[in-house]
Amino acid sequence: KKLQGKCLTLASPVTSTKLFCCCLLTTVLTAAVVGLSVALLVRKPEQAIMNHTYYSTCPRKWIGYGNKCYYFSEDTRNWTHCQNSCRALGAELTQFESLEELDFLRRFMGPSDHWIGLQRESSQPAWKWTDNTEYSNTVSIRGVGEHAYLNVNGISSARQHIDRKWICSKPISYSLQCQIPTSF
Repeated sequence: KKLQGKCLTLASPVTSTKLFCCCLLTTVLTAAVVGLSVALLVRKPEQAIMNHTYYSTCPRKWIGYGNKCYYFSEDTRNWTHCQNSCRALGAELTQFESLEELDFLRRFMGPSDHWIGLQRESSQPAWKWTDNTEYSNTVSIRGVGEHAYLNVNGISSARQHIDRKWICSKPISYSLQCQIPTSF
């Protein structure tokens, strides 16, 4: 029995140094858990909102792309009526800011011609969007009309009194998905 006791003492000696280290490690880990718990409880509401998910929302029958919602009409009207229809929906006749956006519009419009928000004065060669910003001539516009429309070949122009389908666009609105905690 004496020999067995000596073997156990040699195999796993508990020294005051090991005991001190275990106590210190336990204290540090407990302090870390308590500190994190307190930090989570007192964080600012703005930080809590950042953990929620935001979803882009477009109205029914509108299509979201990039940071805009688009409405592709099914009936046909003249350019002025189309612009007024878009404004009644809180939008404008669409404008595009990149070739990718133009490709999107052409892909979803189908085979019909659609009015867009480009216009010019009859005596002026410069095209402007409905918000009065100048068109960057990303794509050339065919024709001698004062109002532009998209077709399967690109962008063309015509007089405003011709009936065509149209495309409206407006910025996407965002909604916050609320995560309600459940209690058991």
